[in-house]
Amino acid sequence: MTTSRTFTIIAAITAMTSFASAFVPTQQRTVVTSPLSMGIFDAFQKAFSNEEYGAPPDAVKATARHILVPTLEDANQVLNEIAKGESTFASLAAQYSTCPSKSRGGSLGSFAPGTMVKEFDEVVFSPDTKAGEIKGPIRTQFGYHLLVVDKRTGGGDWY
Repeated sequence: MTTSRTFTIIAAITAMTSFASAFVPTQQRTVVTSPLSMGIFDAFQKAFSNEEYGAPPDAVKATARHILVPTLEDANQVLNEIAKGESTFASLAAQYSTCPSKSRGGSLGSFAPGTMVKEFDEVVFSPDTKAGEIKGPIRTQFGYHLLVVDKRTGGGDWY
């Protein structure tokens, strides 16, 4: 009986030591983590992460200015004024444009493809149109446009 009693006492002491170690401050305990001990939610997070793909590209947008006139002759007259170099695009927009944007030097702000009429969008988002270059006259349902693309963002290297 002494053997079983000794075994019981040793088992009790071992259990109390394990129980007591749970209350030892964390600075004294050493925690070992391994891939095998990660929780189920960590596994799901890694399974559905998108690490091999980068962030989505910025949305394609352009910033442009224009001068809208009713006739082709008016558009050609404005182009001649620009060619002389005596006036800025903004001042000619204020003088000739029939669009409310004339009060802002013809600035249309920033917009995405499909925001403007098709003929206008085709020129603004064309890879052949360079920033700062005057394009036109472009005929739309509103009249004739002379436009300048100030900036384009997103879309990678297509422009």
